[in-house]
Amino acid sequence: MHHSLFLATIHWKQLQFLGSPRLNLPITSAAMHDIYFSFRTFIKRPLLTGIIVVTIALGIGASTTIFGVVHGIIFEPLPFREPDRLVHIWENYPKGTRFIAGGDQTFISVRPGTFHDWKTQSKSFENISAYYRREVLLTGGDRAEAAQAHEVSQDFFETLGVHAIRGRTFSAADYKSGRRVVVLGYALWTSHLGADPNIIGRQLSIDNATYTVVGVMPRGFYPTRWDTPKLWLPLIFDPAQQQSRITWGLSTFARLKPEVSFDQAQREMDLISDRLTETYKGNYDNMCAVLTPLDGYMFGHYERLFFLLFGSVDLVLLIACVNVANLLLARGAERQQELALRTAVGASRWRLIRQLLTESLLLAALGALGGLALAYAGVRLIAWLLPPSSRIPRLGGIEIDAVVFLFTCLLTVVTGLLFGLFPALYASRSTLNEVLNDGGRGTSGGKTQKRTGDALIVAEVALSLTLLTGAGLLIQSFSNLKRIEPGFNPDRLIVYSLNIPVHHYGKYETGGTNAARAQLFASLEHEIPTIPGVKSVTVTALLPLRQLPNPWGMHIEGRPEPPPDATGVAAANIKPGLYKHGEVSIQRVSPGYFETFEIPLIAGRAFDSRDNANAPLAAIINETTARRYFAGEDPIGKTIVLNMTSYFPKMTIIGIARDSKMNTLDGEINPQVFWSIAQLPSANSWLAVRVHAESPGIDSAVQNQIRDIDSDIAITEVKTMTAIADDALWRQRLSAALFAIFATLAVVLAAAGIYAVFSYLVARRTRETGIRMALGASRRQVLVQIVGSALKLVLTGILVGIVALALTGRFLSTQLYGIQTSDPLTTVIAATFLILVSLIASCIPAWRAARTDAVVVLRD
Repeated sequence: MHHSLFLATIHWKQLQFLGSPRLNLPITSAAMHDIYFSFRTFIKRPLLTGIIVVTIALGIGASTTIFGVVHGIIFEPLPFREPDRLVHIWENYPKGTRFIAGGDQTFISVRPGTFHDWKTQSKSFENISAYYRREVLLTGGDRAEAAQAHEVSQDFFETLGVHAIRGRTFSAADYKSGRRVVVLGYALWTSHLGADPNIIGRQLSIDNATYTVVGVMPRGFYPTRWDTPKLWLPLIFDPAQQQSRITWGLSTFARLKPEVSFDQAQREMDLISDRLTETYKGNYDNMCAVLTPLDGYMFGHYERLFFLLFGSVDLVLLIACVNVANLLLARGAERQQELALRTAVGASRWRLIRQLLTESLLLAALGALGGLALAYAGVRLIAWLLPPSSRIPRLGGIEIDAVVFLFTCLLTVVTGLLFGLFPALYASRSTLNEVLNDGGRGTSGGKTQKRTGDALIVAEVALSLTLLTGAGLLIQSFSNLKRIEPGFNPDRLIVYSLNIPVHHYGKYETGGTNAARAQLFASLEHEIPTIPGVKSVTVTALLPLRQLPNPWGMHIEGRPEPPPDATGVAAANIKPGLYKHGEVSIQRVSPGYFETFEIPLIAGRAFDSRDNANAPLAAIINETTARRYFAGEDPIGKTIVLNMTSYFPKMTIIGIARDSKMNTLDGEINPQVFWSIAQLPSANSWLAVRVHAESPGIDSAVQNQIRDIDSDIAITEVKTMTAIADDALWRQRLSAALFAIFATLAVVLAAAGIYAVFSYLVARRTRETGIRMALGASRRQVLVQIVGSALKLVLTGILVGIVALALTGRFLSTQLYGIQTSDPLTTVIAATFLILVSLIASCIPAWRAARTDAVVVLRD
């Protein structure tokens, strides 16, 4: 007791400004005293302070990183006037299709005739606009350069409500006169044209035609689900094109009138769809118009993935908070004497809580500074993990901006209160009586502290198990996908994306033939194989693993129509039109396709020179088509008619190809029809070259040969097919990589927490340990007792974590392939790993306790 009173006396000057109610310091002055004293406390405990700051930095840094990505891609408002009033309108099937928020839906682009009917008949919109996506060539220099362009209808910019930052947008006079004008994107203006301040009125050569620059749009305009165009051109329809119900490709959007709701507009479009079905027989059977919110359609494709990552990183932050709370709780037990003395000299409980919360908030602020630095690196890491083929809108705009900074500030305050409030409330309960009674040992307060600390360790282990198991499941899922056989051989296969100049080969039209394009593709397939080292070559309209399913209705000649169901619609009628036997996706390829991709034919023959533009249309189907629609019969020689809406090509099946993955590695194989590209040339195409051996010289030789054939052909992308297959798994790779990083952080934090807490426990119980050893306890018994206590908490945490996994597993299930969230092996491995890490973390302080010298302790 005399010893405690002596301590109170010598610390009086240090404590009185924190304890005396007679000082009456202004709030700002008192706050400065709190901050000053907090930093003195940190300096006295540099190791503990460092551990806490690093722990908080990891948690806040990870959370800020993911929030920065989610905010930049999803939460940041679109750069339009009242973006929530903007909707896409699509043609789709079957009737009654609706947009599902957060779903992974695909919709059909619009025909010009449909667009103009919607524009003239609808009353729900201020205006309806459309754009057509295509690549153009910036010519006039030494080499043509491809650029993504949008041809836009009149009032396009007015519908979006965005003005040019230089010059103007398109006027009605531009559309009436048909003059060649162009509006530039900010990126093209700055990178290609040096941000020329006198750009308005300058001439640009586009597709070998001269265009006059009339405006420049702001930075970030206009993101779409597929790309951000570099320039805009007027989309002018002649009378025939305006009524076309054959050529697809328009993306249509509209602005709702202020008094019209989304549902009201959808109901009106349903009535218009019914009217079109009656007016244009065969063109709109089972078709409907589907409205989608502009932002929902653009980002809904990615929301599930990023929100899953946001949830997982929140677990990391929660683990960090639990860890720090446990450390402060243990630290508070050491400070009971100090706090009790302050209470004795006049400090109120609120005064002590304020001081302790000030310390917590300062620790959180120091951690947030480190977290921001980690976030700057983190957003760049995620951008690096995402390939350009992911086509995530606004990916280049991810940054730590003012909104993200404010989020970090708010997160800092919440984090500081979260991990600091309970330890402050507990520590401030200390009384001089308990201190003089040897720190209150054996009181209920000590038991409460121990139970609370134990509960925090259990929570930390449970959260860590959840993340560790999730990471294990995602890594196994990614590994399963990597082992999938795509049905073709991607090794030693180089692909080139070709932009075919319209000024040489004309515009592409569905249902038409183009001899110049067909001759170009034939020249490529004939000339490229002459390069030494090239084994085979093919031209394909679409590239495997770079396309979406786009099935068309199919009728098998000679087979009766299936009977209608109770609703009056044929059961197999998934696609609109008169032909209701099934649906198939179409892939146009040159004769060397199956040899180059090494897809074996299991019956019939491949395409050859006989299948030209003047020959009857020929088709090769895949195994899935043969199995689903020709079960029990030989498809070779059968005639099918495709319903491409107002265009009904009749084709004879000449072969059956082995199934191959055309859309995704993890999806089902769809019925597929291969069509000779010579009979229907595509707009832009891919050239695939199989080489005998890897050689850097072959790539240069191929590109030179393409330019020799036509120097205006722009090569917009060059990749190996192996890299294309890897890019197809970008979502799975991103989620597995980030979950693995978060799980590693969680395990490190859990281990650090267990180590720190048990180190404090051992340090506080040094006297007790010495007395036990003096009375006969062996070092082994001391070691087992401490490690056993830690092991009990870890096992309890694992049981709680297993229950949490059972409750939350469904949120992860959508990201898995070939494995269930309830996989016991993954859970056992994760639990075993946590047990081992926890044993190591607890063995170090236990070993230190076991080395206690009883004689020294008793003498002290």
